[in-house]
Amino acid sequence: MRCRFALASDVGRVRANNEDSVSALPDLGLFAVADGMGGHVAGEFASRLALETLVEVVRKREKPRRLSDIGPLLCEAILAANGAVYHEAEARGLIGMGTTLTALYVRGRTGVVGHVGDSRAALIRGERLHWLTRDQTLAGLLMEAGALEPDEMGRHPERHLLLQAIGPSPNVQPELVQSRVPREARLLLSTDGLHDVVPDQEIAELASIPEIVEAVHRLIERANALGGPDNITVLLVEP
Repeated sequence: MRCRFALASDVGRVRANNEDSVSALPDLGLFAVADGMGGHVAGEFASRLALETLVEVVRKREKPRRLSDIGPLLCEAILAANGAVYHEAEARGLIGMGTTLTALYVRGRTGVVGHVGDSRAALIRGERLHWLTRDQTLAGLLMEAGALEPDEMGRHPERHLLLQAIGPSPNVQPELVQSRVPREARLLLSTDGLHDVVPDQEIAELASIPEIVEAVHRLIERANALGGPDNITVLLVEP
């Protein structure tokens, strides 16, 4: 049985263009978001190329037979995406072109996440939110070290200083996370235009609205109501 899902992407209230990309392929169980950087042409291209490469690799490989096979598959696909963006940036002379990438592979009631950057994945259950990924930023590193409180992340001046991303370097180390998804729970993928702006509790409440399409649009509306300073991409998945 295929997952239920809903997605939307919005330019926000400040930016002139949308550098985010989003993919949902329920036949593969694959869902992903990416937030491009390097200027509007480079950013849009990087996020789109990363997701296209990710999907291409997963489609070409044999479907994982075991849960333990999913992580290596996501790593391979993310590394391929990194190589594609890195080499394209070199060929075009687009210094700084890159993107975040957060990919989710759903099998039954288990989700496996492959992650680079500061887009995020979360488990939503009963109007409660649990972030599955860690922001790979200087601010995220400070929080892990205990030098920064979680509620200070959104205000920290280095919150967008990425420690790694897809494209700027030929080498990248994806983070892998596996989570069991209880019944009536959802998985959320988002770019920072949502989670940098909307408080966690509001995200949890809106993401739990029974009609999944309405939930996605209400999340984007809320981010825009709070200023919409960045592109906003939201993807909700219900295994």
